[in-house]
Amino acid sequence: MINYLLLTIAVMAVSSASILAVLAGAPGTAASFWRFLISSLIMLAIYRTLPARRVMRYSLISGFALALHMSAWIESLFHASVALSTAIVCTHSIFSGIFASLLGERVRLREVLGILVAIAGIYMLSGADYYAEPVGVALAFIGAVAGGVYFVSAKFSAGENFGEYVVSTYITAAIFAGIFAVLRGDALTGYSLETFTYFALLAIIPMSAGHTILNYLIRRMKVVTVTGSVLGEVVGSTILAALILGQKLTVEAYIYLSVILLGIFIAVAKVD
Repeated sequence: MINYLLLTIAVMAVSSASILAVLAGAPGTAASFWRFLISSLIMLAIYRTLPARRVMRYSLISGFALALHMSAWIESLFHASVALSTAIVCTHSIFSGIFASLLGERVRLREVLGILVAIAGIYMLSGADYYAEPVGVALAFIGAVAGGVYFVSAKFSAGENFGEYVVSTYITAAIFAGIFAVLRGDALTGYSLETFTYFALLAIIPMSAGHTILNYLIRRMKVVTVTGSVLGEVVGSTILAALILGQKLTVEAYIYLSVILLGIFIAVAKVD
């Protein structure tokens, strides 16, 4: 029961990410760099441990995937609505499920059915968005594939110390995000105090709280259960975008959000 409570808290925390990223108004690589850097310092303060060399075999993969996932997705938010961008990137549950099954984790028919129902809702939701550029869709999709790699890496790092893993993953992600920024020519400094405030909030709420809890739970629960639940971020982000950013959707769009929630319930409900 405690795991599902933590999962709910994590989903609520990550739901704030898209809003904070849009309010920051910085390139995806820069927002990701500061988000990861600040988060890694928070994790260092909490766990007071530096990663051992053996942990790096996982964190190098997960850190790169996390940096690509977040940089691409945040950038997509400036080319599509929060609802559509978040809906697409949350299909990482499909990719993480595929990758996990290839590595030996058993996936039940009910879990597959739930994910498919949720994905159907996401597909229908995408048609209700009147502001979407092809580049936004492509970036969100790249974020989805990278997110699948990131979550599966967290699952199969279960034999390593958790504190060392999250510290090394967040530090590695910050390094890769910084490299992406340099390659794209995005500035990492020179932003306003307000923007840095949003960077800090991104690090504290959706990253240090949300993603850290998800990394913790994915070691104790099935990949599909955790990543399927994260589809709830679509609903939370859409509601927040309407309230804070004024990104209103049609009545049909909210019906499609209900379909997504139904799919999540089918996938994660304990009925067996």
